[in-house]
Amino acid sequence: MEPNGTGTVLLCWLLAVAAFAGGVIWWPRFSGRTVLAVTGRVGMQALTTFLVVLAVGATLNQQNGWYADWGDLRNDLLGQAKPHGVEATHGASLPLLGANRSADAADAQARTSYAASRERTEGTMRLRAHPRGGGQYVTVRVPGPTGRPTRLVLWLPAAYTDPAQSHRTFPVIEAFHGVPGGPGDMRRPIGIGQVIGKLVREGRMTPTIVVAPDYTPGALDTECVDGPGMPMNTWLSKDVPQWVIRNLRVRPDPASWTTLGYSAGGWCAAVTAMNHPDRFGSMIVLGGYFKPIFNSWNPFGKSLPARYDLLRMERDAPPRVSAWVLVALQDPVSGRVSERFARDARPPMSVTSMTWRRVGHRMSVWVSAIPDALRWLCRTHGAYAPEGARLRS
Repeated sequence: MEPNGTGTVLLCWLLAVAAFAGGVIWWPRFSGRTVLAVTGRVGMQALTTFLVVLAVGATLNQQNGWYADWGDLRNDLLGQAKPHGVEATHGASLPLLGANRSADAADAQARTSYAASRERTEGTMRLRAHPRGGGQYVTVRVPGPTGRPTRLVLWLPAAYTDPAQSHRTFPVIEAFHGVPGGPGDMRRPIGIGQVIGKLVREGRMTPTIVVAPDYTPGALDTECVDGPGMPMNTWLSKDVPQWVIRNLRVRPDPASWTTLGYSAGGWCAAVTAMNHPDRFGSMIVLGGYFKPIFNSWNPFGKSLPARYDLLRMERDAPPRVSAWVLVALQDPVSGRVSERFARDARPPMSVTSMTWRRVGHRMSVWVSAIPDALRWLCRTHGAYAPEGARLRS
């Protein structure tokens, strides 16, 4: 029996019911005030509580697919590293590292056009000149998709506030949290800034800015689509990047912008990049899916617009986007559909998959996979590669 099997769930509930029934039957024998009697009552209550919690956990695990087998559960409980996945590339060949003169020209124009607004914004953020941990998180308020102020959580690398690099511009990762959750999850538990900082110190990645928008205003799961009164996809793909380009020292070309997300955020990363290849040149999908999964809010009913069926888009009109996709085969939400998405890729789209066979749909898997995904980004996309790698290519 596997931890997500029906037999495991049934056994856990049978043990919980048996413990409760045993407590009722044996309770009179431990009704006294002796040490033995008190210990017996405490023990029966503790055992029953433990088995009920275990049964509830087994049920939730079966419903959500967190743990695929006992080895997966043991590794997570002991904090052991996940097994290395197997990478494969499908569709178009990966882009080559190297200079991009049109991107450099767009960067120079943005520096001139937005120098004043960037300087004003930096002055209002009260940035630390010498942040620890490779950079700093900052929360700002910007006009949201409905006009109301909405949060952006930013990670700014240490190089951003280095006086010697005051004219440097940076590539961007637009990062999407899961549901339930918020953009602050990129700070904790994900720690994406610390992962980037470590790669920068190791000479594997150039300093990069992370922008995490709140696509669940008021805990509404918008699935990052445009709906009546809630143009979320437009906001994420146009308004947020425009604000970032105008107010932060970032490179504006699509090759310097990627999306990253996990679970529902993985879907957001995919739908945002694939619908807007003029803004995003790459995407990273961790435990995501390729059609929206609506809960309380469904703006389309049964008539889903074609632009939100990414498997069909990949087949009929693939965009010029490079993707890295985690394929966890025993993830009931994402596993098989991610495998299909990778397998069916065709030019001009390129999809690199990393396949893990015995892991489920949970946070620790995605956190473990993020360094692999970022190393792929740095190996294949010059905007994120360290200076030396770009010069050698």
